Amino acid sequence: MHGWQQDKKSFAPLTPFLFKRYHLYLLDLPGFGGSEFPPENFNSFDYAEAVAEWIKNKNLKDIILVGHSFGGKVAAIVAKQNRKLVEKLILIAGSGIVENEKHASLKKILPDFVKNLLRPHLVGRDYKEAGKLLPIFRTIIKEDISGVFRKIKTPTLIIWGKDDKELPVEIGVKMNKMIGGSRLDIIAGGHFPFWDNPQETTELIKNFINENN
Repeated sequence: MHGWQQDKKSFAPLTPFLFKRYHLYLLDLPGFGGSEFPPENFNSFDYAEAVAEWIKNKNLKDIILVGHSFGGKVAAIVAKQNRKLVEKLILIAGSGIVENEKHASLKKILPDFVKNLLRPHLVGRDYKEAGKLLPIFRTIIKEDISGVFRKIKTPTLIIWGKDDKELPVEIGVKMNKMIGGSRLDIIAGGHFPFWDNPQETTELIKNFINENN
Protein backbone atom coordinates (compact mmCIF):
# COMPACT_ATOMS: atom_id res chain seq x y z
CA MET A 1 0.00 0.00 0.00
CA HIS A 2 1.35 3.33 -1.15
CA GLY A 3 1.96 6.53 0.76
CA TRP A 4 0.04 9.80 0.76
CA GLN A 5 -0.14 11.54 -2.65
CA GLN A 6 1.05 8.31 -4.32
CA ASP A 7 -0.79 5.41 -5.98
CA LYS A 8 -0.16 1.75 -6.84
CA LYS A 9 2.48 2.75 -9.40
CA SER A 10 4.63 3.86 -6.48
CA PHE A 11 5.89 0.28 -6.12
CA ALA A 12 6.92 -0.07 -9.79
CA PRO A 13 10.67 -0.26 -8.91
CA LEU A 14 10.05 -3.42 -6.84
CA THR A 15 7.69 -5.37 -9.10
CA PRO A 16 10.33 -6.59 -11.59
CA PHE A 17 12.13 -8.33 -8.73
CA LEU A 18 9.03 -9.87 -7.16
CA PHE A 19 6.34 -10.68 -9.71
CA LYS A 20 7.86 -13.95 -10.96
CA ARG A 21 7.93 -15.43 -7.48
CA TYR A 22 4.95 -13.87 -5.73
CA HIS A 23 1.35 -13.01 -6.52
CA LEU A 24 1.26 -9.22 -6.15
CA TYR A 25 -1.72 -6.98 -5.42
CA LEU A 26 -1.06 -3.26 -5.78
CA LEU A 27 -3.84 -1.13 -4.32
CA ASP A 28 -5.01 2.42 -4.94
CA LEU A 29 -6.15 3.60 -1.53
CA PRO A 30 -9.45 5.55 -1.50
CA GLY A 31 -8.95 8.99 -3.06
CA PHE A 32 -5.78 8.08 -4.97
CA GLY A 33 -5.06 6.67 -8.41
CA GLY A 34 -8.16 5.14 -9.95
CA SER A 35 -10.14 4.80 -6.70
CA GLU A 36 -13.16 6.81 -5.59
CA PHE A 37 -12.89 9.67 -3.11
CA PRO A 38 -13.87 8.71 0.44
CA PRO A 39 -16.13 10.81 2.71
CA GLU A 40 -14.53 13.86 4.32
CA ASN A 41 -14.74 12.28 7.78
CA PHE A 42 -12.52 9.34 6.75
CA ASN A 43 -9.57 8.53 9.02
CA SER A 44 -6.73 6.00 9.05
CA PHE A 45 -8.93 3.36 10.68
CA ASP A 46 -11.52 3.79 7.93
CA TYR A 47 -8.77 3.26 5.34
CA ALA A 48 -7.71 0.11 7.19
CA GLU A 49 -11.29 -1.17 7.28
CA ALA A 50 -11.62 -0.60 3.53
CA VAL A 51 -8.41 -2.55 2.89
CA ALA A 52 -9.45 -5.40 5.20
CA GLU A 53 -12.82 -5.67 3.43
CA TRP A 54 -11.04 -5.77 0.06
CA ILE A 55 -8.81 -8.60 1.30
CA LYS A 56 -11.79 -10.55 2.62
CA ASN A 57 -13.77 -10.04 -0.59
CA LYS A 58 -10.81 -11.44 -2.53
CA ASN A 59 -10.75 -14.38 -0.10
CA LEU A 60 -7.01 -13.94 0.39
CA LYS A 61 -5.29 -15.83 3.20
CA ASP A 62 -1.90 -15.63 4.91
CA ILE A 63 -0.88 -12.47 3.09
CA ILE A 64 2.35 -10.49 3.35
CA LEU A 65 1.16 -6.92 3.83
CA VAL A 66 3.53 -4.16 2.66
CA GLY A 67 2.92 -0.48 3.35
CA HIS A 68 4.96 2.66 2.72
CA SER A 69 4.60 5.86 4.77
CA PHE A 70 0.83 6.44 5.20
CA GLY A 71 0.27 3.01 3.64
CA GLY A 72 2.44 1.61 6.42
CA LYS A 73 0.22 3.23 9.03
CA VAL A 74 -2.84 1.69 7.39
CA ALA A 75 -1.10 -1.70 7.09
CA ALA A 76 -0.21 -1.66 10.79
CA ILE A 77 -3.85 -1.09 11.74
CA VAL A 78 -4.99 -3.88 9.40
CA ALA A 79 -2.46 -6.29 10.91
CA LYS A 80 -3.39 -5.43 14.48
CA GLN A 81 -7.14 -5.72 13.89
CA ASN A 82 -7.07 -8.75 11.54
CA ARG A 83 -4.37 -11.07 12.88
CA LYS A 84 -5.69 -14.13 11.04
CA LEU A 85 -5.49 -12.38 7.67
CA VAL A 86 -1.90 -11.15 7.82
CA GLU A 87 0.96 -13.63 8.01
CA LYS A 88 3.74 -11.03 7.97
CA LEU A 89 3.93 -7.23 7.96
CA ILE A 90 6.48 -5.03 6.17
CA LEU A 91 6.57 -1.32 7.00
CA ILE A 92 8.70 0.95 4.82
CA ALA A 93 9.20 4.34 6.51
CA GLY A 94 5.77 3.92 8.07
CA SER A 95 3.96 6.89 9.58
CA GLY A 96 1.78 6.84 12.68
CA ILE A 97 4.06 8.16 15.43
CA VAL A 98 3.36 11.87 15.92
CA GLU A 99 6.34 13.96 16.98
CA ASN A 100 4.75 16.99 18.62
CA GLU A 101 7.53 17.98 20.97
CA LYS A 102 9.37 20.32 18.62
CA HIS A 103 6.33 22.54 18.04
CA ALA A 104 4.48 22.13 21.35
CA SER A 105 5.97 25.12 23.19
CA LEU A 106 5.64 27.33 20.13
CA LYS A 107 1.95 26.50 19.71
CA LYS A 108 1.21 27.53 23.29
CA ILE A 109 2.32 31.12 22.76
CA LEU A 110 1.11 31.81 19.21
CA PRO A 111 -2.35 33.24 18.44
CA ASP A 112 -4.65 31.08 16.31
CA PHE A 113 -4.37 33.18 13.15
CA VAL A 114 -0.56 32.83 13.21
CA LYS A 115 -0.83 29.07 13.75
CA ASN A 116 -3.11 28.85 10.70
CA LEU A 117 -0.60 30.79 8.62
CA LEU A 118 2.28 28.57 9.73
CA ARG A 119 0.50 25.21 9.48
CA PRO A 120 1.12 24.65 5.73
CA HIS A 121 4.84 25.26 6.27
CA LEU A 122 5.03 22.94 9.28
CA VAL A 123 3.35 19.99 7.55
CA GLY A 124 4.96 20.54 4.15
CA ARG A 125 4.21 19.28 0.65
CA ASP A 126 1.45 16.81 1.53
CA TYR A 127 -0.63 19.59 3.09
CA LYS A 128 -0.18 21.92 0.13
CA GLU A 129 -1.06 19.25 -2.43
CA ALA A 130 -3.90 17.52 -0.56
CA GLY A 131 -6.65 19.12 -2.67
CA LYS A 132 -10.04 17.50 -2.02
CA LEU A 133 -8.42 15.24 0.56
CA LEU A 134 -7.32 18.14 2.78
CA PRO A 135 -10.02 17.54 5.46
CA ILE A 136 -8.89 13.90 5.69
CA PHE A 137 -5.22 14.87 5.75
CA ARG A 138 -5.86 17.28 8.63
CA THR A 139 -7.34 14.35 10.54
CA ILE A 140 -4.75 11.68 9.81
CA ILE A 141 -1.74 13.92 10.39
CA LYS A 142 -2.79 14.26 14.06
CA GLU A 143 -3.45 10.55 14.65
CA ASP A 144 -0.82 8.85 16.77
CA ILE A 145 -1.24 5.07 16.61
CA SER A 146 1.58 4.15 19.00
CA GLY A 147 -0.94 2.03 20.87
CA VAL A 148 -1.58 0.03 17.71
CA PHE A 149 2.13 -0.60 17.16
CA ARG A 150 2.51 -1.88 20.72
CA LYS A 151 -0.27 -4.44 20.19
CA ILE A 152 0.93 -5.89 16.88
CA LYS A 153 1.69 -9.61 17.21
CA THR A 154 2.40 -10.23 13.52
CA PRO A 155 6.07 -10.81 12.55
CA THR A 156 7.19 -7.40 11.31
CA LEU A 157 10.05 -6.06 9.20
CA ILE A 158 10.71 -2.30 9.27
CA ILE A 159 12.77 -0.77 6.45
CA TRP A 160 14.01 2.84 6.62
CA GLY A 161 16.15 5.09 4.47
CA LYS A 162 19.01 6.51 6.55
CA ASP A 163 18.65 9.92 4.86
CA ASP A 164 14.86 10.19 5.22
CA LYS A 165 13.99 13.87 5.70
CA GLU A 166 10.19 13.42 5.93
CA LEU A 167 10.20 10.76 8.65
CA PRO A 168 13.62 10.63 10.34
CA VAL A 169 15.20 7.31 11.17
CA GLU A 170 14.61 7.97 14.87
CA ILE A 171 10.91 7.29 14.26
CA GLY A 172 11.81 3.90 12.81
CA VAL A 173 13.85 3.14 15.93
CA LYS A 174 10.86 4.02 18.13
CA MET A 175 8.55 1.89 16.00
CA ASN A 176 10.96 -1.03 16.25
CA LYS A 177 10.89 -0.79 20.05
CA MET A 178 7.08 -0.60 20.10
CA ILE A 179 6.47 -3.66 17.90
CA GLY A 180 7.61 -6.67 19.88
CA GLY A 181 9.99 -8.96 17.99
CA SER A 182 10.20 -6.65 14.97
CA ARG A 183 13.38 -6.08 12.98
CA LEU A 184 14.63 -2.72 11.71
CA ASP A 185 16.88 -2.51 8.65
CA ILE A 186 18.29 0.93 7.80
CA ILE A 187 19.52 1.21 4.22
CA ALA A 188 20.81 3.89 1.87
CA GLY A 189 18.15 6.25 0.57
CA GLY A 190 15.57 8.80 1.60
CA HIS A 191 11.84 8.55 2.28
CA PHE A 192 11.45 6.20 -0.69
CA PRO A 193 14.31 3.74 -0.09
CA PHE A 194 12.70 1.25 -2.47
CA TRP A 195 13.11 3.83 -5.25
CA ASP A 196 16.69 4.66 -4.28
CA ASN A 197 17.70 1.10 -3.49
CA PRO A 198 15.20 -1.38 -5.01
CA GLN A 199 17.47 -4.42 -5.12
CA GLU A 200 18.52 -4.25 -1.48
CA THR A 201 14.92 -3.57 -0.45
CA THR A 202 13.83 -6.62 -2.44
CA GLU A 203 16.45 -8.83 -0.82
CA LEU A 204 15.34 -7.75 2.65
CA ILE A 205 11.73 -8.51 1.75
CA LYS A 206 12.54 -11.93 0.27
CA ASN A 207 14.70 -12.95 3.22
CA PHE A 208 12.02 -11.88 5.66
CA ILE A 209 9.29 -13.79 3.81
CA ASN A 210 11.43 -16.92 3.74
CA GLU A 211 12.28 -16.84 7.44
CA ASN A 212 10.75 -19.82 9.28
CA ASN A 213 9.07 -21.02 6.06
